[in-house]
Amino acid sequence: MEIAAAKNGSRASRPHNSINESAKQIPVHSLDAADHPHVSMGSFERNPSGYTPPSMIPDAGGLTPQLTARTSISHVSSLDYRNKQLALLGPMRPQPTKIWKRKFVKLMVVGDSGLGKTTLISALLSKPGEQLQVHDGTNTPLNQFLKDPDSLITRVTWKDEQDKVVWVFRVQDTPGYGDDQDISLHINMIVKHINQQNTKWLEMESAKDRCIDLIDVEDPRVDVCLYCLPPHRLRQNDIRYMAELSKHVPIIPVIMKADTMTIHEAQRFRQEVVNRLQNPALSGIRGKIEMFQFSPSTMERAGLPSSAAMSIPPFVVIASNDINQAALQDDPPTFWPERSYKWGTAEAFNPDHSDLLFLRSLLMAEALEEVSVQKRQRYEDWRQKHLATPFFVGLRRRLVRFVMWTALPAAAVVWAANNGFDQERMKESLRSTGRRIKGKVTGACTLDNDLSD
Repeated sequence: MEIAAAKNGSRASRPHNSINESAKQIPVHSLDAADHPHVSMGSFERNPSGYTPPSMIPDAGGLTPQLTARTSISHVSSLDYRNKQLALLGPMRPQPTKIWKRKFVKLMVVGDSGLGKTTLISALLSKPGEQLQVHDGTNTPLNQFLKDPDSLITRVTWKDEQDKVVWVFRVQDTPGYGDDQDISLHINMIVKHINQQNTKWLEMESAKDRCIDLIDVEDPRVDVCLYCLPPHRLRQNDIRYMAELSKHVPIIPVIMKADTMTIHEAQRFRQEVVNRLQNPALSGIRGKIEMFQFSPSTMERAGLPSSAAMSIPPFVVIASNDINQAALQDDPPTFWPERSYKWGTAEAFNPDHSDLLFLRSLLMAEALEEVSVQKRQRYEDWRQKHLATPFFVGLRRRLVRFVMWTALPAAAVVWAANNGFDQERMKESLRSTGRRIKGKVTGACTLDNDLSD
């Protein structure tokens, strides 16, 4: 442990006398085998002052107090065990032992057909020697997607040895809206799917027969949505789509096929997208369209320069299924997708050509915790609204209770007062009615007995 190593290093530089002097100052009572039978006295010696210091043994050129107890430590080295004991007695609090746990991230990719959404997913998730076979949703009918959306999910897992976390990363592909002029049906389909996943999680939370912690259950909720935009031109359909989708899940705009634009065109179009998201200028859309906001420190860790971080997102990316084979033979091998032309090669992970490397770094490393935290906050807001009773339903219930328990009794009292209500006569009427009913019941029972005889 780091704490133990630091303490051993500091002791190595101390002389023998200084350790003995400091040990004598510690107010510890002497140990007797009779008083403490669970402690092995070992080589303990009494000194005239009554203090019994621990025996000193050489360690790394210095001396270390030996804490001896009758405990089996065959599973660890004695030096390791002593270091852990000393760390517990040091000025720093001990670091708890971590246990393995799973965390889930779900990414959704939305956009027009033919933009390369499936290729983008493959480039984001693949690694050397393992190019993923992504489930393509281009030709998937909308009804099939609603019936079985999991058929378009691509899943990868990896272990974080330092934090003892198994990350389960899923990407949900979606059908493109194609040539549809009215994309409201497509928008409603995606929004319905997002709300269904939230509802599914809410049902698992409130299930009476749930017997495991939800931390061990795969989380179906959508964390963030990559919205793929075509190059050169921002269409009104895309603006409306992003405006509606951003109400339910944070979006990250991604401009596809950056290799079809010059450097100046890419910069100008990126700024146009930013301006239109801030001011859509379309009927029916009020206010700006919210994007997922990465913190400045996260952007810095991902390698984005401060000048570029102000205009990202949107990300301007190149994706390709063509992999540089020479890079795969390097030591270590490198996953390097590229697009080759007669005039040159466009490299997907070259920061001078594309923002894909930054996007991959954010989504799969630097911003994972940030994305998870925002998902939980957003879900709590959705849950509160979902469980809240609608105003008119609540008003109707309150009116019914008022009529049943206040208005009707009050009206009955007023009516009785106005019509000379006689309490004794009412009691006598109730008693006579009870006697008549009792007589009829008794007669019916006697007739049944006669028939049975």
